Amino acid sequence: MQSKRIFEAPVTVLPGIGEKRAQSIKQLGLETVGDVLFSYPRTYKDFTQVVQPHQVEVGVEQLTSGPLTNLYERRISQGRRLIQGQLGGMTLTWFVYHRGPGSSYLFRKLERAKQLWVYGVAKPGLFGPEMSSPEFFLTAPSHQGLMPVYPLMSGISNEQRVRWVRAALKHLPLLPEILPEPLLSNYLGRQEALQEIHFPTSWSSREKARERLVFEEFFLFHLGLQRGKKRQEGIRHKPSGALVQAFLDNLPFELTKGQQAALQEVAKDMEAVRPMRRLIQGDVGSGKTVVAEFGAVKAVESGGQVAMMVPTEVLARQMAGRLKASLEPLGISVELLIGNMRGKDQDQVRQALAAGSLDVVVGTHALITEKVNFCHLSLAIVDEQHRFGVRQRSALLGKGNADLLVMSATPIPRSLALTLYGDLDTTEIRDLPAGRKAVDTRLVDPARRDDVYRYLVSRVRQGEQAYVIFPIIEESETMDLKAATQEMEQLQQGLLAEVRVGLIHGQMGKEKDQIFQAFYDHEIDVLLATTVVEVGMDVPNATVIVIENAERFGLAQLHQLRGRVGRSSKGGICFLLAYSTSPHSRERLEVVRRSNDGFFIAEEDLRLRGPGDLLGVRQWGQPLFRLGDLREDRQALQLAAEKADAILTQDPGLKSYPHLRDELNRQTW
Repeated sequence: MQSKRIFEAPVTVLPGIGEKRAQSIKQLGLETVGDVLFSYPRTYKDFTQVVQPHQVEVGVEQLTSGPLTNLYERRISQGRRLIQGQLGGMTLTWFVYHRGPGSSYLFRKLERAKQLWVYGVAKPGLFGPEMSSPEFFLTAPSHQGLMPVYPLMSGISNEQRVRWVRAALKHLPLLPEILPEPLLSNYLGRQEALQEIHFPTSWSSREKARERLVFEEFFLFHLGLQRGKKRQEGIRHKPSGALVQAFLDNLPFELTKGQQAALQEVAKDMEAVRPMRRLIQGDVGSGKTVVAEFGAVKAVESGGQVAMMVPTEVLARQMAGRLKASLEPLGISVELLIGNMRGKDQDQVRQALAAGSLDVVVGTHALITEKVNFCHLSLAIVDEQHRFGVRQRSALLGKGNADLLVMSATPIPRSLALTLYGDLDTTEIRDLPAGRKAVDTRLVDPARRDDVYRYLVSRVRQGEQAYVIFPIIEESETMDLKAATQEMEQLQQGLLAEVRVGLIHGQMGKEKDQIFQAFYDHEIDVLLATTVVEVGMDVPNATVIVIENAERFGLAQLHQLRGRVGRSSKGGICFLLAYSTSPHSRERLEVVRRSNDGFFIAEEDLRLRGPGDLLGVRQWGQPLFRLGDLREDRQALQLAAEKADAILTQDPGLKSYPHLRDELNRQTW
């Protein structure tokens, strides 16, 4: 196999991975040999030295060895056994499940040990140090050093992952260096760094390897972002004419200063030769959609087509309905394109786009499939940016040499915005439309939980609607989801028995969109949900939201959830039910209770919890970076941005750096 291709080869070329296992380990992000090589250890076991049992330090992970004595096993309950033994003056304890006659398998295995090596954390015990359920070896561990520990899943052991990495590392001499020579003088070589990150010879060598690979990760990220920004030629839209003026004259409200400034910046960008790449950041209810509508009218007036991509089918339907109401009176055609449409209807929309007879299309990921082609796409709009990656934005832009307008209702600190959206110019809309009321936010003791639900029911009886949110932090955690659905069902049968209730969570299929739609159509009074309603739900009749276990959410996420209510003149009220009594939890929740400023809340969230929680990566996919940390490695992040800019300014096509260009094209941004 050619050197460049081995790292793109499927994992099945590695020993011990068949087709069935290859399918299962996709959950770990392992599909190619390169994935195995660039999937790093989450921690390490320190096998650099073996201490004597009497030298074991309490509270520290260590490897120790000695004769195993006084070994015995006894039954402690139905099916459960306790195994204990002595290693020097240290007590070792294991708990096992064994229902049959005779000794357990673990006891029989330990019984054969003349010398035992154990690895774990010793704790103070009644008669000296103790280790509970330590890892053990009947012979000295083959790896003398720092042993990598990888992310695992059911049916996959760390030993298997170590074997796969060792096999992948055999191909390391074929891996080309990608950093330009001037940068390379400051870091380990790529091959050495990968060897040391997996099997470090010391803690200091591991840190040097991490420093190199973190910089590489940030450097490639910024090259990917900035390469698009360096493009010089785009579509130059005409100055605003009669159609744009008619749109502005027909607006049923007065634009805020923030909206007016955003419209001016968008108009200036669209009329320039350089492609527009602009992010509109605005708080919940700040009126970002009118900016998108303005851009759409301007594009159509210049003879172009517009595509708006949104994250959910419910939001797509709502947005298409709004654009039809505002743009079709101007003679601008608007259609919907989502996966959950009849094939015949999808074909009609696609044919109209290709023929140029359709002006504006609103859709989900269906817009970036190969079947969709535009006659003249001149403006791409991406809503709720944090649900889409750079690759998906690029796929939409690839449908035409279009301007790009990105909208986000998740305010993030300016420093983070410059990092994550380095390819975009940023506009902030900080003021709210006249008459928009702040949501009344109350931090409630769980002892008053029944009172909260009685109040909710009283508002429903007045014809209003409500949300109740449960904290599934990882939708893949089955037990967490089961507990939440049980709580929801108890509410449905108890405190909310008198009202029409719908239940929704992220693991539902098409049924999820049906329930969303039923709530929107007021066929459901109270929607019991996980964070799937964080964005994309605009139900003006919803006035009350109850957030259970509020301490388990990020502050920016709580602010987004709170923004689901108060979207009409009726106002809104948000109850935060917090079950933790820790001062830290109270401090965090007080930030949301006191402030309705999403930008301030985002800064506080970054300070208190970090960028991962702020951006919702716990909910929406993998961490932004495999090794890099946006707080701890901020200096490296800034340096990588500067170096990427310098390289692209000198050589926009990276013609002098073929290996770097190949790696950048390979990356799945």
